[in-house]
Amino acid sequence: MSPVRLDDRGREVEQRAVPPRRVRLPRAALDRLARLAAVESPATRIVGASGLPTGPDSRLGEPAAAAHEQPVPDGDLDGALAAAGLLHAGTPTAEGSAVLAVWHAPALAVDLEMLVVLRRGTVRVRSWHRNLDEWVVCLSTADGTSFELAWLSADDWWLELGRAAHVDTRTLRPAADAEAFPHVVETPWELLLATGEAVRRRRHDLLEQLVADHSGLTRAGATPDTLDAVDDSDVRHWHAQLEQSSSGRLHATVVGRSERGRPGAGIVEWVLLPGGWRSLTPFRRDGWTMVRIERVSAVDLPRALAVLAAEVTS
Repeated sequence: MSPVRLDDRGREVEQRAVPPRRVRLPRAALDRLARLAAVESPATRIVGASGLPTGPDSRLGEPAAAAHEQPVPDGDLDGALAAAGLLHAGTPTAEGSAVLAVWHAPALAVDLEMLVVLRRGTVRVRSWHRNLDEWVVCLSTADGTSFELAWLSADDWWLELGRAAHVDTRTLRPAADAEAFPHVVETPWELLLATGEAVRRRRHDLLEQLVADHSGLTRAGATPDTLDAVDDSDVRHWHAQLEQSSSGRLHATVVGRSERGRPGAGIVEWVLLPGGWRSLTPFRRDGWTMVRIERVSAVDLPRALAVLAAEVTS
């Protein structure tokens, strides 16, 4: 349900709808639009952004570098921008100016990076979302030269966020271990990191010892409320499975400011197994830093990000 906005006399104010649009543009077109508006290009910081942070599955690697984009005449760029409704007679339209304004001065920002190993090779996609009032502007790329620019109403944002996490598991690289993984596993965070390193180095003797040192701390079950302690043999198998059979990773960051102007940030981490996504959520239990590894789907991402957004802006 959309909120009703009132003016200072209590009269309802008609809100401008933001017609959803999605266009594909080369980086040169984005640079051209920004240059005509006398602002920094949205692509400038994106192309220079750092890679995925370290952690479980960061070893998946990088795709091959994209070929250098050929220079495009300004006339062709203007035509592409005009067709997208962002430029008219060499001047940014009201819509084009609004897109740039939201991008450069958002109230809330969500940055997503996804790395997936498909049968045809490794694919890395980045998507940046900026929100201000009723507007959301999204910019996505897989190679840093070709971009998808979208702008839409904040009411439709959840659809775009869910789309960003969608992966057809049939296209994934065959996994070394495709056995079913429990719906929920809670295990010590330090054990997850240490066993991952042991598996990568093929130090199975260390894996055995690490699990034995944390015996009885890992629980598993169908829901977070129905977890039971599990045997060390299962713990060893699941930790090895997480390291050997993961086919991707999603990292999302939410950045905003509270009503008092204080900056805040939150992070969502997911790992992709043959059966689908698993979220990694840290928490404390009995003095231990634990991580809950829980089955999720693309439709759960907007909900998780909305919770973080509420926390950083409260």
